[in-house]
Amino acid sequence: MAPPDEAIVTALGTAYVVVAALCIVVGLEHLGVGLRLRRRRVHVLFAGAAFAAAVDALVQRMFSFASSPDAFEALFAWSAVSICTFLVLLIWFIEARTRAVRRSLLLVETGLLATTAVLDFLLPSGIVATMDVTAVRDAVMPWGEVISRPVGEASRWRIVGDVANIGFLALLVDTTVRLIRRGRRREARVIGVSTLVLALSVLAIIPMDLGLFDLPSLHPFAFLLIVAVMAWDMTDSAARSAELSREVAAGESRWRQLLESIQLLVVGIDRDGRITLMNPFAERVSGRSAEEMIGRSYLDFVADDEREQIRQSVDRGLGGNPAAENDRILTTSDGERRIIRWRSVVLQDAHGNPKGLLSVGADVTDRRQSESKLQRTAAELEATVRELESVKAKLEEENVYLKEEIGSRTEHSEILGSSDAILYVLHKIRQVAATDATVLIQGETGVGKELVANAIYNESERSKGPFLAVNCAALPSSLIESELFGHERGAFTGADRRRQGRFELASGGTLFLDEIAELPLDVQPKLLRALQEGTIERIGGTRTIEVDVRLIAATNRDLRSEVEAGRFREDLFYRLEVYPITVPPLRDRREDIEVLARHFAGELAARHGVELREVSQEVLRTLEAYDWPGNVRELQNVLERAVLNVRDGVLRLVGPLEVRNGGEPAPADPGERRLGTLDEVQRDHIVAVLSACGGQIAGRGGAASILGMHPNTLRSRLKKLGITPPK
Repeated sequence: MAPPDEAIVTALGTAYVVVAALCIVVGLEHLGVGLRLRRRRVHVLFAGAAFAAAVDALVQRMFSFASSPDAFEALFAWSAVSICTFLVLLIWFIEARTRAVRRSLLLVETGLLATTAVLDFLLPSGIVATMDVTAVRDAVMPWGEVISRPVGEASRWRIVGDVANIGFLALLVDTTVRLIRRGRRREARVIGVSTLVLALSVLAIIPMDLGLFDLPSLHPFAFLLIVAVMAWDMTDSAARSAELSREVAAGESRWRQLLESIQLLVVGIDRDGRITLMNPFAERVSGRSAEEMIGRSYLDFVADDEREQIRQSVDRGLGGNPAAENDRILTTSDGERRIIRWRSVVLQDAHGNPKGLLSVGADVTDRRQSESKLQRTAAELEATVRELESVKAKLEEENVYLKEEIGSRTEHSEILGSSDAILYVLHKIRQVAATDATVLIQGETGVGKELVANAIYNESERSKGPFLAVNCAALPSSLIESELFGHERGAFTGADRRRQGRFELASGGTLFLDEIAELPLDVQPKLLRALQEGTIERIGGTRTIEVDVRLIAATNRDLRSEVEAGRFREDLFYRLEVYPITVPPLRDRREDIEVLARHFAGELAARHGVELREVSQEVLRTLEAYDWPGNVRELQNVLERAVLNVRDGVLRLVGPLEVRNGGEPAPADPGERRLGTLDEVQRDHIVAVLSACGGQIAGRGGAASILGMHPNTLRSRLKKLGITPPK
């Protein structure tokens, strides 16, 4: 093909020349900057890369219009040198600028690129070319321009150049990732864009090698784009550095003004203990000029009796562990001793190593006495606050307990009846109420033992104090000791704060322990000590606490039998049985049933909003004939079921309540009923109530309300009897 007319400047040739010119301009600019600045290595490497990109663009200008195989082969060597030189200088520039390139990968890639350049000179057609050139053909560009293209056989050495190109792209990707991990996202974006541009220029060669279509060499344009992006980033960084320098200068000016005006001593010390800085206020207090002190050891200006302490403190500070605050004696030029309160910070060099101390001190000589007084006042105030917090915590706990007790006490009525048996109980209540004697209330389940305890409390002189009740059967054995005696913070897992026990909270009042027979054996000695000595110790505590508590206990078991069986301590039993009161079962005071029945029926009708006109004599006779194994509580429950089923104002029992001649209750079918234990009878009755309530335990109309129990007591009873509430 004939060479193109030199008078005609083709579009592609012009583009290559423009690329070369731009790269040369950028290279010259940064070469000049590098020769003026301290970090010249970065700019010189970048300028070299820009010059190499310019050379490559000019070589590609000549490639496009080569007219013979010999011309192509001569240009291949120079193209390889320019490309490899650009890539080598680029990666070394990136390493100098970011310090994020892996040195091992950098050296390997440099060796690959150098090998590629050398082989391109040694081999006839080089290894950059895809073939050994045997001919030249014309290629028509999309815009109509005709350029030269080589024809020949593929080169077996091309793989060396491919490996070098792939390695270069991998190096850039690795550097980008490292910069992202270090939080340097701006630099990562610049290198990432460069990687993408190079990758696209490499991929553009593939369709040309396959003969799919002809395109001019694109990598000079890719190199120009990379040079432009890198130059923009460096220019922007330089602008930001200049702005930062101005800010630093302004900060230093403000720092100097602050040093001159602040009414605090500011002293700087280097690693050798020499004074490097001293503000005017420090000069006035010490009576010495900065010229006199700077360069001298700080030990020359401290009191002899504090010299060693100050030296140790400074050494710790220079070691990276300065004291938070300390008071030291400063000896002035006229021999006066001034008390200076110092705070120090460690000054570090560029590598994070301590290079000195900056100490700021306040002259507290004149106000030391006032300060001591304030400290004493603050200590007294802190002690008062702690005491108030303790009182607050106690009141909060008392409030919780009292709410529980108020809620449980409102479920009980007053003691009713006129039988000799109940009158005797009332007599014993009045007799013992005026004393502080320990009372043991015995009786079957449901006879009203807690009512008796409340009556004793209400008639005693302790009625103005608290009344706290603990159901020993409702609490797990692992918690009952903490419930009674309290615990300290950290005494056991979950003890995140100190808690007062019922004995402390009931001090000055009455403590009622229901179901005392259920008290674990390991807790009984502590209860005995509390009764005998009037003192307790919290779990995890060592302090003995005095308590003033009147104890009332109740049980439905025979404690003597429990003592004989080894389930209850004999000494504790005798300590509890100071004044025993036995509440008779309802079957032993049948004459009270009518009074109780009318009272409960009226009370329950009012509670549930039921109109009740009368309780028939037939119903009363049936109630009086029944033995009531559940006692008053069972009577109340039977009447509540009856009240809930009132239709015409007349009370009727729900289901037959038949009796035998002996006064014992009998079922409708005599062959179906058998005599059972008290637990069996209780279990059957509770199951019937739960079934009637649809399994509801708490709340209005729940089983606990009907049975006259606290919901927690009922839940404990269900667990004890093995009853699962219906869903």
